[in-house]
Amino acid sequence: MDLRKRFYVALAIYAVLGLAIWMTIDNIPIPTPQEMPIALHITLRQLALAILGLFVLRTVLHWNAMRIRAERDKKEEASS
Repeated sequence: MDLRKRFYVALAIYAVLGLAIWMTIDNIPIPTPQEMPIALHITLRQLALAILGLFVLRTVLHWNAMRIRAERDKKEEASS
């Protein structure tokens, strides 16, 4: 399977996981320490979606890096 198809499959799986998180995890607030200078109000659902978002970001960055490397290799082969 080429890289573009794998990338789109990965994004589709992340979308399904995000939907599953949204549907199954309750919006329960996570207690934060009172000594913090700013008030943080984050829920368990938001935390799970944020972690999933980090994986999505990592996947997108990796795909862009692989695409750039492939283009660079193609130019090097054409010039030699």
